[in-house]
Amino acid sequence: MLKKLSAVTLTTLLLLIPVPVAAAKVEPAGGAVIYGQPDEASMASRVTAMASHLDGNGYWVATANGMVLNFGSAGHFGDMDSVTLNQPVVGMAPTKTGNGYWLVASDGGIFSFGDAAFYGSAGAVVLNSPIVGMAATNAGRGYWLVAADGGVFSYGDAVFHGSTGDLVLNRPIVSLLSTITDAGYWLLADDGGIFTFGDAKFHGSGPGKGFIDPFAGMIPAADGNGYSLVHSNGRITAFGSAALAREPVCDPWPVSDMSVSGAGAVLLRTAAKAPNLPPSKVSASLDANYIETLITHSQACQIYRAPNLGSLGSPLLEPVQTSGYGWRRHPIWGDLSIHRGVDFIGPNRTSGGAALAVKSGVVTAVADLTAYGTTVIVDHGEQIATVYGHLREVLVEVGQEVEQGMGLGLVGSTGLSTGAHLHFELWAGGKTVNPLLYLTLP
Repeated sequence: MLKKLSAVTLTTLLLLIPVPVAAAKVEPAGGAVIYGQPDEASMASRVTAMASHLDGNGYWVATANGMVLNFGSAGHFGDMDSVTLNQPVVGMAPTKTGNGYWLVASDGGIFSFGDAAFYGSAGAVVLNSPIVGMAATNAGRGYWLVAADGGVFSYGDAVFHGSTGDLVLNRPIVSLLSTITDAGYWLLADDGGIFTFGDAKFHGSGPGKGFIDPFAGMIPAADGNGYSLVHSNGRITAFGSAALAREPVCDPWPVSDMSVSGAGAVLLRTAAKAPNLPPSKVSASLDANYIETLITHSQACQIYRAPNLGSLGSPLLEPVQTSGYGWRRHPIWGDLSIHRGVDFIGPNRTSGGAALAVKSGVVTAVADLTAYGTTVIVDHGEQIATVYGHLREVLVEVGQEVEQGMGLGLVGSTGLSTGAHLHFELWAGGKTVNPLLYLTLP
């Protein structure tokens, strides 16, 4: 079968199943230079954090088990790879000299290397929420830790200026950025909400701007009078005097961390990994979140155009609907829940044969999910995507271009299923819609 590779296709080829646990890549923004990429073959756990050398000519990457990889001018001063950690590493920060760094785990444990001095940790503290990151003072003689609820813990010469620990947040905190004076800091929530403390000034935030993608971190303006917010899809939005900005990048791997690099920044993308839990309501929800991540990030730079009514083909040759879109009583759990797609079988309760592409497009993912079973996702452009679940056999590959009516896989009963059927979803503009409004059924 002929396949045509495009720029979008080359991106989606990165998403082969199964996804290696350590799969990650570093991406430049604003003229930053890339000095090397993480080698998944040398890592046994997921990449979780990065930090740049202050000279802008190198960076470090850390994994959940505490392994540290160094690139460019960034030297290797030790890591925790040979030690069993209580909790995974979630952040890191370099010293002012570039001759050392700290790692922080989600329980607040601190690990110091090179000329990074130990000033204390939250490892013995009962946390209300896990630690999500850290920042070092400009003098390099202290650091702050920040938790998902906005709790801030200060050590060494890092001064406590306040926190959101006593507030009820709409969304969790993902990052702390100190001012150039160390007399204040900003906290960033994943909806783009900004909280200011000390001499940190408010220059703008994400809520109300129409962004649907979550935020991952912040980059300071050179003069300290602004900041750039980094979205998980690679978009960078500048506020105040910040000049670093760019449009989103189509990539199924979300940005998980970033660091200043010269006049730009380096972004760390980590491969989305399919959930692996026993079939349950939890695993079904995780599957749904996984699919949403793949679709929204791979379509980040596409312009949304709503599909026309009746513009799509049929997902089966002779489809018989067994379950509709929206609220329903779940066939396994018996409770009322949202059904994000439509279920079809063939005539006389047959499987229906092959699941068919309802529109031309590119296969974005082939995934073996707990609840959805064997699943194919097709990107049709213009932020339109379709999902085909519970397949027993796949007939296409990731990156393959398909035409309307082409067989994608054979209908089955894999995953959380009560019998052979096709679970079909239609995504438009980053959310599911009722497919029956757009399908042309025989």
